[in-house]
Amino acid sequence: MRPWLKLLLLVLITLLLPWNGVRYARQMEAALRQSERQDLHSLAASLAASLQGRVRLLYRFPDQGTTPGRYNLIATMLPAPVYVDGYSGGWPTLGRLWRHYGQGAHRFDILTGVHGRMLYVLLRVTDPHLVFDAPLANPLQRSARGDRIWIGFEGPRGHAHAEFLALTGPGPVIAHRVVRGEYGRRRAVVDPRIVGGLQVRPGGYDLELSLPLSMLGGPFGVAVDDRSGRGGRPLRYGMLGPHSRRPRGGLILASAQLPAYLRRLVRPGLRVAVSTPSGVRLAAAEEPIVPAIPAPQPGLLTRLFRRLSGPESRTRITAVTPIRGRGGHGVIGRLEITQTSDRWAQLRDHTLEQMLNLTLATSALACLIAIGLAFQMALRAWRSRH
Repeated sequence: MRPWLKLLLLVLITLLLPWNGVRYARQMEAALRQSERQDLHSLAASLAASLQGRVRLLYRFPDQGTTPGRYNLIATMLPAPVYVDGYSGGWPTLGRLWRHYGQGAHRFDILTGVHGRMLYVLLRVTDPHLVFDAPLANPLQRSARGDRIWIGFEGPRGHAHAEFLALTGPGPVIAHRVVRGEYGRRRAVVDPRIVGGLQVRPGGYDLELSLPLSMLGGPFGVAVDDRSGRGGRPLRYGMLGPHSRRPRGGLILASAQLPAYLRRLVRPGLRVAVSTPSGVRLAAAEEPIVPAIPAPQPGLLTRLFRRLSGPESRTRITAVTPIRGRGGHGVIGRLEITQTSDRWAQLRDHTLEQMLNLTLATSALACLIAIGLAFQMALRAWRSRH
C-alpha cells in the first residue's frame, strides 16, 4: 500500500474519535443518571421514614382516614384564592377529584379545594326545574321555600351544625343557621362566615362556597333539597343523613404544619411532595438553585450533543416511596422527590463539555499531524522527480 493511502486511512480512523467520544458521553450520562436515581431513592426512603406513623403531621383531620370513602372529600391545594361568584372558571381541571351524588335528573357533582385558611366548594347541580324562594319572604316560611343547599359539619369541639343556603336567584347566596329564641321559637340567623355565589346554566346551576377552615372539625357534607314547586315536599339527596342532617363523611386535606415541614427537608435543586395513597397531592416544597453568579451557557459542542441525543436526556429524575403507618403497617401516604432540570444540567454539562472538547482537540491534532506528514511525503516525492 502506498504511503499516502496509509496516511489517508489514518486520518479516517482518527475521525472516529469524536464518534467514540459521543458514545462515551452517553454512557457516562447514563451512569450519572443511574447514580442520581439511586441517591434519590435513598433520600426518599429516609424522608419517608421520618414521616412514618405521623398521621397528624400529614392530615388536618386524621380521624377521617387516608383513603376516600363513599362520603369523604379530598380537598386539593389551590394555587390561588377562588373568587366566589358561581362561575367555575377559576378552578383547575381536576376530573378525578369530583364526587357524584344522586342520580338521573336529580344529582350534583362536588369539588373541594383549600387555599390558606379557607375551604372552597364547587357544586354543579343537575336540576331541569330550578325553584327559587319567594322574594323578601321569611326563609323559614314553609310556603315560600324553594330549592336549598344544606351544609352539615362538626365544629372543632365536636358539636354538630347544619346551615342552609336559600336560593333566591343568580348572584350572591346567603347562609342561614336555625336558632331557637324565646318560647322555643325558631328563627333563621345569617352566618356571614359562609360566602356563596350562584349562576344558572342550561339543565341546572353552579354554586360556589367559601368558609373558614377554623369552623370545621373534620366531618363535612352537603345535601340538596330539590322541590318541584314552591313550598312543596323536597326530594333530599347528598352526603348528609336524611333526618339528622349530620355528615356521613369528612374532609381529607393536608395539615397546616406539613408545608413548613417539607420546606425544612428540601435541598437546592429538589422538589419534595406528599400525596395521599391514591396519589392526590397534599403539599409540596421546592428550592431552586440560585448560583452566586449567572451560570454559564452550555458550549456549542454540548448544545449539539443535546440536540442529537433528543429530549430523553433532559428528563427529570423522580423517586416515589410509600409512607407507612405506625409500626410499618399500612400506607398513609406517598412521598415523591423530583430532581429539577437545573440541578441535572449543572451536574452533567461541565463534565460533558470538558470530555467533548478533549476528544475534538485530540482528533484535530491527529488530523493535522497526518496531513503534515502527507504533505512532507508528497514534497519529497516531487523533489525526487525533479
